[in-house]
Amino acid sequence: MSELKSLSLSKAMESPSYPWDLPLVNLYGDVVLTFMYYDVPFVPTPEVVVRRMLQLARVRPGEVLYDLGSGDGRIVIMAAKEFGAYARGIEIRKDLYEQSMARIRDLGLEGRAVILNTNFFDADISDADVVTMYLLTSVNERLKPKLEKELRPGTRIVSHDFEVSGWRPLVVEEIYEEWRSHKIYLYKIPGKEVPVPSSRAGKVDDPLAERVMALVDGNNSIEDIASKLNMTPREVRNVVNKLMGAGLVEEIRIIR
Repeated sequence: MSELKSLSLSKAMESPSYPWDLPLVNLYGDVVLTFMYYDVPFVPTPEVVVRRMLQLARVRPGEVLYDLGSGDGRIVIMAAKEFGAYARGIEIRKDLYEQSMARIRDLGLEGRAVILNTNFFDADISDADVVTMYLLTSVNERLKPKLEKELRPGTRIVSHDFEVSGWRPLVVEEIYEEWRSHKIYLYKIPGKEVPVPSSRAGKVDDPLAERVMALVDGNNSIEDIASKLNMTPREVRNVVNKLMGAGLVEEIRIIR
């Protein structure tokens, strides 16, 4: 990175043939170098937009949220602090990672929030209930196969300003903040997770597990059961996994 910067600065001192040949570093400095190196420049999402993104995604306590390109950690922090989520940010820039982790420690949120200093293309996000992002349309396009492959059916994705081409949003909302407007796109990974009962007869002592088991018929999806019992899909999935361990549920069938 230092070699790239030195090269750009040395070129900046050369006399250009025409004004439009001036290198961008003369005009914008490190911002352009950051953009070139990291694909997406760091532009913080206003707090009012962050809150609305989380509201549209209906983030609930105990759910797992990933913020791709988490910047200064504001989405992660709000998701953990105000919505009770287990929030994980992924940020490739070391300075922003350190800044956001320091903020998380200052707020005493270490048990609910964490930032991973890595490339989000390499990170495992399969555990997500909600994914948030403020990237570029071109980056969303490159990211789309990963999201489709890793995320479970029903996972909500919220994108600030930039759509995911080829996906049909459930909601597109425009929100005005000070001098500009913002668009929020809400998507959901299509398909169903359907728990299939086993042929083995049995009973569970846990009242919640009994209520879940009563709805496991090979047709109701985890989302259906969650809606009927006023639970989150994650809570239902955890109960179903216990029922599988007890031999009462054969499998969770994924229907795409």
